[in-house]
Amino acid sequence: MPNLTHPAADPAVERDQILVYASQRQPYHILSYIDQIVGNEATPDVEFRFFEGKLPHADMDVIHLHRSTVLFGKGSRWKRLAKLADFVLQAKRHKIAVVRTLTGADASGKGGRLRRAANRLLDQVTTSYIVLDEVTRTPKGRPVTVIPHAHYRERFLGYPRSAQVPGRLLRIAPTLPKGVTPALANFFLTETPGLSLRVVGKPLSGSYVGLKEMAERDPERVSLLLETISDGSTVQEVTAAELVLIPKVVEIEDMQVLYLALSLDRPVLVPATDLTRRLADKVGAGWITLYEDALTAEVIDSAVTNLRATPPSGSPRLDGPDLEGTAKMYAKVFREAAAAGRR
Repeated sequence: MPNLTHPAADPAVERDQILVYASQRQPYHILSYIDQIVGNEATPDVEFRFFEGKLPHADMDVIHLHRSTVLFGKGSRWKRLAKLADFVLQAKRHKIAVVRTLTGADASGKGGRLRRAANRLLDQVTTSYIVLDEVTRTPKGRPVTVIPHAHYRERFLGYPRSAQVPGRLLRIAPTLPKGVTPALANFFLTETPGLSLRVVGKPLSGSYVGLKEMAERDPERVSLLLETISDGSTVQEVTAAELVLIPKVVEIEDMQVLYLALSLDRPVLVPATDLTRRLADKVGAGWITLYEDALTAEVIDSAVTNLRATPPSGSPRLDGPDLEGTAKMYAKVFREAAAAGRR
């Protein structure tokens, strides 16, 4: 971790613009969490810069971390933690405000010992936390702002949509984790006639082989598109589905798929959690089907049967903010954090 050159600002000097470094790639034509932070229009008093992996030498007012492990880099467990500890020291020394988005994985301790250790280190210098819902727990003693996940209705206005393919189940994600194959394996035990499984996304190391084996086992019913796809292709994949499968809702990427499907008027099948129960009540009957424990064949068959017997009407009630609304909320948090960091 390089030293960060950021001379302490004089609190008596009013600054016209704050500089925020966001731990993500620059926004472009593929949907990502960063779109909720920056929106589609420039925020006059907030300048954004972006990084992935190693944080560059830079003056900054605020650094926003969407995941505690983004500053690790490569190397052994202890080497990566040492890099993070050095960042903590530099942030203290140069009065850099640290804003972090926490998810259900952080609150529940999921993600492994390394991620838990990173969270504990960063808690020492976190100026404020952001959560995407009312149920995610955060450490005490710091400001917490709930910024609901944006819907994508305006984002995808005018995009061509596919005709729905009866029986198509879709598992789509920006990245497909190593556990994706076991989570979908029970599809082969389903008894509903005419069901097919479509899997779309870039597979992480360890998931590619298992997915290919699934497709080879029953190529008539299982199809794959294992790559990063454009927004236009994403809209077509989602709207072609009868039901979207989301085997977990703990990371930002999971939330993105959930709101993406609902914004495109496609029902979802998700695990029952405090978060998904609340959302199911808000969006209206039939749009979110909940299940307990594992995604079994019986769960899938029952979900499809009930969906066909009582299909949802109209569109889901998505009364949260759009991308411009969330961008204004993030900007407010960054301004407040920058002011607190200068004290």
